Amino acid sequence: LRYLLLILLLFPAISAFSQGYLMLAGGGAESSGGWSDAPYRWVVEHAANKRIAVVGYDAGASEWIPNYFKGFGAKAAKNIIISSRSGADMQSLYDTLITYDGVFIKGGDQGQYYSYYKGTKTQAALQFIYDKGGVLSGTSAGTAILSPVVYTAVIASVDPATALQNAYSAQITLADDFVNTLPKKYIVDTHFHERGRFGRLPAFMATWFRKTKEIVIGIGVDDHTALCIDADGKASVYGTGAVGFYHNMNAAAPYDTTISMLRAGNMNFSQLIHGCTIDLKTGFISGLGNTVQPRVDGENKRLTLLMSGTDYPSEEAYNYFIHQAGAKDDAILIVTGSDLSRAADAKLRLQEKGATSIYTIQALTSFQSDDSTRMRIGKAKKFLVIANDYNAFTGFIHATGNGSLLLQRLKQSGVIAFFAGDNARFAGRTVIHKYTGSGSTSYHGTLEFLPGLGLLKTTAVMPNAFISADTYENTVSGLPYAMVADSLKYGLYLSGNTFAAYSCTIDNKSYFKNISGSSPLIFLQNNGTPAGFANHGPYNTSRNIAGFGSMDLKFLGVADTVVVGRDIQLSTGNLKRLKINIYPNPAKDLFHIQGYGGNYMLQIVDMTGKIIFANKFVNNADVMLESFPGGMYLLDVSDLKTNARFATKLCVEK
Repeated sequence: LRYLLLILLLFPAISAFSQGYLMLAGGGAESSGGWSDAPYRWVVEHAANKRIAVVGYDAGASEWIPNYFKGFGAKAAKNIIISSRSGADMQSLYDTLITYDGVFIKGGDQGQYYSYYKGTKTQAALQFIYDKGGVLSGTSAGTAILSPVVYTAVIASVDPATALQNAYSAQITLADDFVNTLPKKYIVDTHFHERGRFGRLPAFMATWFRKTKEIVIGIGVDDHTALCIDADGKASVYGTGAVGFYHNMNAAAPYDTTISMLRAGNMNFSQLIHGCTIDLKTGFISGLGNTVQPRVDGENKRLTLLMSGTDYPSEEAYNYFIHQAGAKDDAILIVTGSDLSRAADAKLRLQEKGATSIYTIQALTSFQSDDSTRMRIGKAKKFLVIANDYNAFTGFIHATGNGSLLLQRLKQSGVIAFFAGDNARFAGRTVIHKYTGSGSTSYHGTLEFLPGLGLLKTTAVMPNAFISADTYENTVSGLPYAMVADSLKYGLYLSGNTFAAYSCTIDNKSYFKNISGSSPLIFLQNNGTPAGFANHGPYNTSRNIAGFGSMDLKFLGVADTVVVGRDIQLSTGNLKRLKINIYPNPAKDLFHIQGYGGNYMLQIVDMTGKIIFANKFVNNADVMLESFPGGMYLLDVSDLKTNARFATKLCVEK
């Protein structure tokens, strides 16, 4: 019932649909006997006179596509080359085109299509065919030009990393003055997973909102995949990939148009695979056979985890790690693998930012019983995990000896763990593996989904998300696939210089936060959804693409947080063991903290989760409160010898 109500909200009832049919293919070569047979046959079946015009601007076009349509029963199929604006505006061309009930626009450059055909007899002929109940179809650029809101690309194409950092770039050129088709506003993008366009379609939606104040729905169509839309608004998905639907639910303020970075919340994200249907009038989805319900409802560990989007953390990330997470003089342990070069660079950067106590260990089997390694693991208060190979690292950390000690320390409250770049994957429940290297790993269905450290119990993290065009498909498709396959609640995309944290607040809530960077922290949430997996080739193993009815999607700007756990338990059981006494509480000018014969670390955390005070003391201490605004704070006391911990709330009255 909840899901049905959601889709009804997503797609308010539409009183009337246009008369024509649309086939929107996402690109990639057609395959006789393969993925393209069903949608291309659909075009012929819905063209009343079985005459198909194959439109393009390339004078050297082969006869393969016309012959392909003829193989599905087309009585006539002909290449019609329109390669100039003057040619597109000929009355004789108009008279020829309207004798066809089906038009297929080939791939290429939609900027040329828009420049050549806009405002001409060709545009008028396309509109006439659609309005009288004919079929308009296309692939790649041919699909883009048929979108109700067209990304015209008349300046240049925009890559996803640029779109995320500058959602209102001059390269994002949009118009709704070509063919009028669907009664709602949609923007269609193609080659979706293949070219990482999950990172740019929401930027198109934001740009259109800033331009017109209209909230549009985004449709992302994969290569070797097509969406076929009947005249009554019922749409079917065919092919090896998926068709994604993106709808911002925040009518009042869907996008932050005052900053360059894409910042948006409350977006609903659906992804449909072969065999799925969606009613565009109601939003009702069918064809997803399973229901995925997260096995863990939220993140409930009192930990501080830092994560960077690349293997080369930013200056802001290093500064935060040293000066704002814990104390400046905390011992830092760099945990790395067989290649020490990146660890050496990180140590130099840390020293430049003021860190004074830095050590390095290698998480390798040969150091499992090493005394120096054991001593450094035990001494450290902060850990930087960087440049480790997954197999070597997990082999080390799950073995008896220094590896198990390291895992114990990483799970310990009060410890700060920074997972850099690729190694950010390790912090979660599931690790998306083999995402680097060949860009076709996901396409061939050979990504691996392996156990992480489980510091985050129901989250998967995908760093390096939009770093390289070679791996776009792997990173974009891998995260939701992992969430569906392992019934996870949360997913994070980290890209570029994005620096994020998982931590807890004074009111016992846990959260993810985008701390710094020029790209958003992209957050996915699974609240339970119908789901399935791509199962239509192209090889013996299908693509690593999941289908699902609904996930929440947010693009978090700098300082934005999202709550992922509630009622996080304080370790009050340590009170007697530590023999800590804090008074007065509430306090005004100062408070006294009384220990009994120990060396302690005190941290004070504000309501946002930021550590605003950290200091070591022996036995007891007085803490002055002149600079503290009134409000609630968390006091976190740990015994530096036993690692036992005590936490309580402090009320400061002003």
